[in-house]
Amino acid sequence: MLNVGDVLILEDIDAKDVKRYKSKIVEVRNEELYIDYPFDEATGKTSFLLNDQKLKAYIVTKEQNVFTFYTSIIGRKKIEIPVIIMSFPGNDSLEKAQRRRYVRVPSIVDVAVHPLFDDFKPFTTTSLDISAGGIAILAPQENDFIIGKTIDIWLVLPFEGETHRYVKTKAHIIRVNSQVVDGKQRVSLEFDGLTSIQRQDLIQFSFDQQLKHRRKGMKN
Repeated sequence: MLNVGDVLILEDIDAKDVKRYKSKIVEVRNEELYIDYPFDEATGKTSFLLNDQKLKAYIVTKEQNVFTFYTSIIGRKKIEIPVIIMSFPGNDSLEKAQRRRYVRVPSIVDVAVHPLFDDFKPFTTTSLDISAGGIAILAPQENDFIIGKTIDIWLVLPFEGETHRYVKTKAHIIRVNSQVVDGKQRVSLEFDGLTSIQRQDLIQFSFDQQLKHRRKGMKN
């Protein structure tokens, strides 16, 4: 199921703050994976992972499916290139990522998108739907959107009877729709590292949007 070249996202499960590293599979063995040296998505710098460090792994396959499993660092080795060796519990242990813990509702809000590095130009757009777990946006076709990539986003949440609330957070790409309309494509994002206040604002906003849709349905 896993292949050389598949994107690998590693999440430090013991860190107080969200720590995510990106790598690729170099070689697949029965109970081990060889990966190239990962880099910290927040800094872009190569990361030094400790032996026995426990991680949650997200595998993004060439078919753009996302699977998760738990792993730990075993050691290091030099084959044609230096690699890190991590445990692999086998294909039977892979779980397809279930990302819809929160109900998404259709909603148009203003969104600003910025790269962590200079790999695309910042842009503003609008959402297609939103939840407390993620958001779908319209993005320019020419931008290089790869599943697993982490970006910075700013959301403007318009609440009735009060000033807007703003959410600034990181998010990573979980799905890119190949269909392009008017030079734009649908890109689905999952939020990373929301504070409890931000999460609560998003839950409240999603709930308010659900009520609006129900009221419109009753009037129609």
